[in-house]
Amino acid sequence: MKKRRLLLSVSLFCLSFTSAALAEEVEIGRVPMPVLSSSEWATIHQQQGPNSQIIPVDVNLAVNQGVVYGVNIRHGSGYPEIDQTIVRWIAENWRTDNWFRGGDAYVVSLNVDPVAHHVVFRNNDSSVRHNFPIIEKLRADVISIVRGS
Repeated sequence: MKKRRLLLSVSLFCLSFTSAALAEEVEIGRVPMPVLSSSEWATIHQQQGPNSQIIPVDVNLAVNQGVVYGVNIRHGSGYPEIDQTIVRWIAENWRTDNWFRGGDAYVVSLNVDPVAHHVVFRNNDSSVRHNFPIIEKLRADVISIVRGS
């Protein structure tokens, strides 16, 4: 009886440890972040005035064995010209590691920072100044990869 309880305890510990490990994100590539033109930054500045705020943008993309395709805006910035620049940039410049198939429902969240003139992943500190183009690690949730979604 004690052996069964010990085995059950060890099994539950291993299961919870494995689940915690799978909650991690893995790097699937390094990608150059979208670069907006000076006229696009001027448009944002003109619209927002002196109280510039970070603009969130969510992008849908499909990935198959490293090839990024089917890029479109899921949640736009409110500036269609800027949204299209971001979509074109991603479609033309992003690739992932060859092993990542990703599927057709991969979502990337970006912040457009009009003060720092950067486009960065939403979870990154956009106040850090980088040289252009910024190269960032593209990450994916391990659970999505394991489940094949």
